[in-house]
Amino acid sequence: MKTVNPTTSVVSGLAGLLLLLASASLFASSVPPEVQANGERLTGFWAEAPVPVAGFTGIPFAAPPVGPLRWRAPRPHSPRDGQQTAQDFAAACIQGDGMVDWYAGVARAFGHGPEVVGRPVGTSEDCLYLNVWSPRLTPDAHLPVMVFVHGGSNRGGWSYEPDYLGHMLAAQGVVVVTIAYRLGPFGFFSHRALNNGDGEPVANFALLDIRAAFQWVHQNIGVFGGDPENITGFGESAGAFDLVDLILADLDRGKVRQSLFSRLILQSTGGPPRSRRTLSEEQEIGDQLAGLLGLDSDVSAASLRSVPAADLLAAAVELPDQHYFSAVIDRMTLPDHPQDILRRLQAKDVDLITGTNADEWLMYIGAEATQKELTDWIAENAPQHQAALLEMLAGEQDPRRALDIIRTARRMMCPSRFLASRINEKGGRAWVYYFDRQRSGPGGQELGAYHGAELPYVFDRHDSWLTTAAEDRALTVTMMDYWVQFARDGDPNIREHPAWPVYTGKEPVVMALGDRVRPVRDPSIELCEMLGPGSWQQEKEQ
Repeated sequence: MKTVNPTTSVVSGLAGLLLLLASASLFASSVPPEVQANGERLTGFWAEAPVPVAGFTGIPFAAPPVGPLRWRAPRPHSPRDGQQTAQDFAAACIQGDGMVDWYAGVARAFGHGPEVVGRPVGTSEDCLYLNVWSPRLTPDAHLPVMVFVHGGSNRGGWSYEPDYLGHMLAAQGVVVVTIAYRLGPFGFFSHRALNNGDGEPVANFALLDIRAAFQWVHQNIGVFGGDPENITGFGESAGAFDLVDLILADLDRGKVRQSLFSRLILQSTGGPPRSRRTLSEEQEIGDQLAGLLGLDSDVSAASLRSVPAADLLAAAVELPDQHYFSAVIDRMTLPDHPQDILRRLQAKDVDLITGTNADEWLMYIGAEATQKELTDWIAENAPQHQAALLEMLAGEQDPRRALDIIRTARRMMCPSRFLASRINEKGGRAWVYYFDRQRSGPGGQELGAYHGAELPYVFDRHDSWLTTAAEDRALTVTMMDYWVQFARDGDPNIREHPAWPVYTGKEPVVMALGDRVRPVRDPSIELCEMLGPGSWQQEKEQ
């Protein structure tokens, strides 16, 4: 199985070269970096970057959630004796081949076979590990901290996908952490038999994993040079959606000042398209899953926890079509429907960047898409605006492109704009971006600015098989500057780049990130007026 090399990187841009020359003398020793964290002595490695960056990979942040700890809140990790090597990635959380297949599909569009894509170092239920990259291992550095939560529809992905290796981003003067969390039926499951005791959650285990990882960071990041009082959570797709659930729970309880993060960067926020399930509804799905495993309705928690992980994973695939693994309203981890929380929240201390790519949904629409599919989709999702939407899309001759426009708006753009507007209305600050850079060549023409296309720019991790031009390098510098500046003080504006205005309903201006970087009027505003807030909208309001 192909593994990911944590030290492979590309030095890009004049600024990177200047940093390299200015800091070369800091590579004074080949002795691996060491820290004392969470009661353990960890030995890392030096990553190749424009400045010296220490990497520490495969660090456990919780006890293995296996056996009797399956479907329980994460328990503290017991420190290991002696020197521990933190130079290898841990197994990814158990999952199918979906994410590897996704990368292979992108590689195919750019003219390459599946052998070029990265793969996890195996998969396992024992998967609660994180990775840290830091340019300064001194407790007095007080660098901003950026903690990344990966996407993958909450059923796939891992913390060290090639796009997420953090050394190039860390070289910009931040501490970067990438984390894992339980996926699919291991992280998003409940059953009536799971009576975990008073005050113990019986659902949303993945959200609890993410929170535990942030707690570990808050308690330990100082020895890596990070400032525990300046932590930015950032994530993509489902990972971003999970971060929203966590911050909304804190906001609803009036605990944002005590939250482990109050700055968020949400890239292509994606989640369930309609209602959020209640705990009882999730437990009904748990009954279905038990039935698929051949277990009786009165099965015990112990019997459920003894099911082999591979069998559980296989049974989950047989759940009804369109089943989306996501957090449920359990009144403990997630106290209420997010839209209801958004109505009443106060967001005075919240800073937010959120945004979407121009063609999020294009890669998921078959080439055989028809005008009838477009008409049927509009009739089902926005019947009261059917004529106006068809007129708006009349200039698009390709039904696939038209479906992409409207589905991207419904699932990604409109929820992002709704969230940004609400945060600003409630006393916070929110900025919105619109990523429309299409890579050159047939791959770019086929996929457009696809879902996940912005990630190599944020991390400066352009795979060798992607067509990467000077324009892509320049955009990488700009986006990293915006992201890092936001992590420093909660405002992305930096003198070297165009001014990025706060997003409001009255002034719907977004930052276009593409061939040109500039503020523009929100291109989705008319669509969203007809489609509504998308993922935040409740079933009863459809």
